[in-house]
Amino acid sequence: MIFRFMKAYITCPVSHTKERLNLLPEIKSVVEEKGMDAFVFEIGGTSGEIFNRDYEQLKSCDLIIAEVSETSHGVGIEIGMSYCLGLKRILLLEKTKNVTKLAQGMPETIIIEYENLDDLKNKLSLELGSIRGDKKRK
Repeated sequence: MIFRFMKAYITCPVSHTKERLNLLPEIKSVVEEKGMDAFVFEIGGTSGEIFNRDYEQLKSCDLIIAEVSETSHGVGIEIGMSYCLGLKRILLLEKTKNVTKLAQGMPETIIIEYENLDDLKNKLSLELGSIRGDKKRK
């Protein structure tokens, strides 16, 4: 039997502000600590290059982890593509923010509300452990 690591696609909004970019290395670190591979979306390239690169990466993943505290057409498209590809979704949402009901109602979608970076990392770690089948928390 061949064992394949799970792989997560990690993304956040960048069109209007780049405030969430600093979260990506932290999220990647949590993913890797759980023994999963990670792809962090990349900025740059032509529109076609960006679409093709991101779509190919999404197709190779088992789940998407998207920070959704700010609106973003691109992140919304990635989340929609992940649904069509049958991926699980983890949406990270700052506690004082809102996310569209369309995303909330999407099957296989977990929304993690967080207060700060430590809270985000702890909750994400627990959820990834659950997805991987780690022992249940008490």
